[in-house]
Amino acid sequence: MKILLAAVDLQAGSERVVERAAQLAARLHARLHLVHVIDEAMVLYEPMVEISVRRRLQQGATQALQQLVNGLPVAFRANIERHVLLGKPSQTLARKATELQADLVLAGRQHQEPVQELFLGTTVERLLRHCTMPVLVVTQSGGGPYRQLVAATDFSRSSHHALRAGLTLAPDAAISLVHVFEPPLLLGLLRHDALHTDSLMSHQKVRIEREVREEMAHFLAAEDQDRIDTRILSGAVKQSIASVVEETGAQLLVLGYHGRQGISRLLVGNLAMSFLSAPPCDVLVAR
Repeated sequence: MKILLAAVDLQAGSERVVERAAQLAARLHARLHLVHVIDEAMVLYEPMVEISVRRRLQQGATQALQQLVNGLPVAFRANIERHVLLGKPSQTLARKATELQADLVLAGRQHQEPVQELFLGTTVERLLRHCTMPVLVVTQSGGGPYRQLVAATDFSRSSHHALRAGLTLAPDAAISLVHVFEPPLLLGLLRHDALHTDSLMSHQKVRIEREVREEMAHFLAAEDQDRIDTRILSGAVKQSIASVVEETGAQLLVLGYHGRQGISRLLVGNLAMSFLSAPPCDVLVAR
């Protein structure tokens, strides 16, 4: 990863995004672009006299971005560019990321009014729909390296891409690779006693563990496989993943955006809102 784009909304928590982006850029020897988008709706009825609203907003945003850069350690300030753009935030950010050929987009947790979020979704969620590159949602303070990573997998190409991106961002982290299967899908077809049910669950777990090993052998180097702890769980997907994050004290959760059938089980409907509106830690999402 050689080009990073950090979406900076200049709200509370922006310093966390800039700090994490600068830390990653320094470690990866990458160029960092800090981008603030002025929502075009704010200047739709711009007055035609005196200093334009647009110019004042641009000047204020430029100064605010510089202040965030000035707050970084001196070693992190190199190779940082600032951009203030006008447009629809999610679409403008995605276009800029494509223009720059960014390898990663970073954003902070959004804070919208509940009704607005219900109907429009957050900027981050819309950004995920527009961006082809991985998106890192930063929620935690502190720019130290990630030491514990939880990656959810359904063996899709998307989850492969997500894990690879996670390995790049956290090359020294301990990794818990989690696959969750939901027993009701199986047990609803059965009319056996508990012994037969336990036998089926055991057989299913063995089969999935074998598939995990085969899948990992295809796209992970041997040294990466050695530091991965594979967990096969049964139950509700979101709750199971959240429990592993809590148990391990993970600083980074890695998810694929699309599942095997093209629709992610991990990021759809209320499940997406629960992860993105109240993330348990930083969250990396890849297509």
